Amino acid sequence: MTFRLIFYYIYWSIRLGIPPWWYFQINAEWYNAEKGFYSKIDIDAYIPLKWRLQQSYLDKNKPPSDFPVFLKPEWGQNSNGIIRIDKLQDFVNFRTKSKIPYIVQYAAHECKEYEIFYIRDAENLNQLSTLNITQSINYSDERYPINGIHNKSMIYRDITASFSPQEMQILQRHLQQLPNFRIARVGVRANSKADLLVGLLHIIEINLFAPFPIQLLDNTVSKASKRQFIKDNMRHLAKVSNTIPKKYFNHFVFLKKIIKHYQSKAE
Repeated sequence: MTFRLIFYYIYWSIRLGIPPWWYFQINAEWYNAEKGFYSKIDIDAYIPLKWRLQQSYLDKNKPPSDFPVFLKPEWGQNSNGIIRIDKLQDFVNFRTKSKIPYIVQYAAHECKEYEIFYIRDAENLNQLSTLNITQSINYSDERYPINGIHNKSMIYRDITASFSPQEMQILQRHLQQLPNFRIARVGVRANSKADLLVGLLHIIEINLFAPFPIQLLDNTVSKASKRQFIKDNMRHLAKVSNTIPKKYFNHFVFLKKIIKHYQSKAE
């Protein structure tokens, strides 16, 4: 699937006359050039307070007032380096050799987890050309699991079809309360679909750099449907990459991303 995503993005970029390497600049406005990554702390500031979880840089002198909490590298993908801390002693004993600063994020207490993937419309940046909702379903008995592609106790289910056109519009209005990210995957927790629609939720993560359309990991979706999704949506992505203000370009973003990826995994 990753190969197909890359192939069709390059294919459409060439057909549309857009340099394929602009992909790495696609959310350039929110890239922290000084740190060399998309900072979770920076992005957190853009989340409306009603949806924002309490989080801050890890400071052993300021233990959390409540547990569990999650310790996360300030930059990372696919849940790399994330650890759940259930009690004060575990917090005090935490050690890491990672060169990426860690943050402390309080737990979202809602019981269901959703991944909302979208691509913005290149013709009208106030609209979305793509919107998919996937539920992360964990079969373990953990109350606060660390869900991700490496967790063997969970699966992904594309539930987009269960949302009516009116409900999809409601979700779009929710997403309009975030900055105009050209592509993003927003991880949220809510107790039900109904709560998700009325905005009773918490955002646990916003992935801005190469967010994988997680619904492609749903093994109940046919291969033909996945191939068509990739072909259609890499065209949207190529088009929206042509809307990046050139003043935000940072030509070392890909190299820095690779370096930070390995630094975040260092133990």
